[in-house]
Amino acid sequence: MALPQTNRYDNLLSAAKAYLTSGVVRNASVMHGESENATCLAMHSGIASVFAGLTNMASTSGGASTVGNLAREPAYGNLLNNVASSFSGGSETSNVINSGQKLLGTIFGDHTSAVADTVARSSGVSSLSSSKLMAMLAPLAIGVLGKHAAARALNPTGLATSLMGQSNEFADAAPAGLSKLLADQAPTPAGIHAAPDTDVNNYEACAARATVRTPERPSGTRWWPLLLIGLAILGLLFWLFRNIGSRTREAGRQVVTTTQNAPASIPLPGGANISVPRGSFNYKLASFLADGSQTAPKTFVFDHLNFEANSTQLTADSQGTVTSLSQILKAYPNAQVQLSGYTDHTGAPDANQKLSLDRANAVKQTLVNSGIAADRMATTGYGQDRPIASNDTEEGRAQNRRLELTVTQK
Repeated sequence: MALPQTNRYDNLLSAAKAYLTSGVVRNASVMHGESENATCLAMHSGIASVFAGLTNMASTSGGASTVGNLAREPAYGNLLNNVASSFSGGSETSNVINSGQKLLGTIFGDHTSAVADTVARSSGVSSLSSSKLMAMLAPLAIGVLGKHAAARALNPTGLATSLMGQSNEFADAAPAGLSKLLADQAPTPAGIHAAPDTDVNNYEACAARATVRTPERPSGTRWWPLLLIGLAILGLLFWLFRNIGSRTREAGRQVVTTTQNAPASIPLPGGANISVPRGSFNYKLASFLADGSQTAPKTFVFDHLNFEANSTQLTADSQGTVTSLSQILKAYPNAQVQLSGYTDHTGAPDANQKLSLDRANAVKQTLVNSGIAADRMATTGYGQDRPIASNDTEEGRAQNRRLELTVTQK
C-alpha cells in the first residue's frame, strides 16, 4: 500500500507508522507466532529504534554521508509501494529480511543483537521474532527517510539536521535502554534523552488493535496513577509470560526453543488430528498449508529441535516435533520442502558446513523412515553463512544454530 499523495513525510515516525496497518501487523504476528498486540508494540518501538540509530549515525560527518547514501537507494523507496506484500511471508519477505539485517549491522554495529533484545523485552515478543521484525522494519524506515529527503531536497547534512530535529520523538517512542546502547556505540546527538520505562504512545496505539479494550480513562489528573498501575501490571505480565516459556540452552547442543501458548488441536486432511503448541513451528506450517490464499515458497524455523553435542543425533525430546511434522506432510502429499541447516561461527567453516548439511539430512532420514517420500525433500547446509543474529553473544549464536524448512510447493 502507498500512502496518500497528501502525505509529505514531514514527520518521519508518523509516516513510517502509517504503513504499519492492522493487516500488516496481523501478517507479521502470524508469521512469527506472536500475539498481535505484542507484535504491534514491537513494530512501533522497533521503527522508532531504527530512526534513533540513524540519528545517532548522522551525528558524525561520515555517518551523515552514509545515511544520505542509503536514503538515495531507490530499492527502499520502491518497497513502500507494497508494504503488505513484504510482510506476508515468502521469498519477498526473505529478501527484505536479508537486506534489513545488513542495514541493522550498518546502523547498530555490534549492538544489533542487544537492540533487538531491548525491543523484545519492551514488547513481549521473543528475541528471535524481534530480530526478524527489526530487519523487516529497517528497509521501511530507510524508504520513508528517502521520501522525506526527496520531498525537501535535502543533502546529507540537511537530512542529518532534520533527523536530529526529531530525535526527541524517536527517543520517546523507543524502548528504555536504547539510549545507553547508542551512547556506548558513538557520540549521542544533542537532544536525545533516556526513553521512559514504557512507551505510552506505542501502548495506546497498539492497545486499540487488541480484542479486549481498556476502559476509558477518568477525567482530570486522577487517571495518571491508574495508568501507571496498569502499565506496571502489564509489564509484570509480559515478564511472567516471557519467563514461563523462555528458551533453554545446553552447552554444545543446537537448541531452538521459543515461548509458546497452550496446545491446540489441529485437524488435518484425511481425518487425523495433531496437538501442538499454538504459534509453534508445526502450528504455523499446518496453518500455512491449509490456507489456500497463501502461496509458496515460505520458510519456517524449527523450534524444539535439539541435537546432541557436535552430532546429528536428535535428542529424545525432539522426536515429537519430527513426528508431528511427518503427520502434516502425510496429510498434504503434494507439498515439497527443503530442509536447510545452519550453525554459529564456532569452529572451522568447512566442518560447520558439513555438520549443518548432515543435520538436515538426519531430519530428512527420520521423515523418510516415517513414510515420507525422499523425493519430496531437498536438503542443504549453509554452515555459519547467513547468520540472523550477532555471533558475539550466546543469545545470538543460539539463534544462528538452527534448522529451517522451506515449503517450495504446496
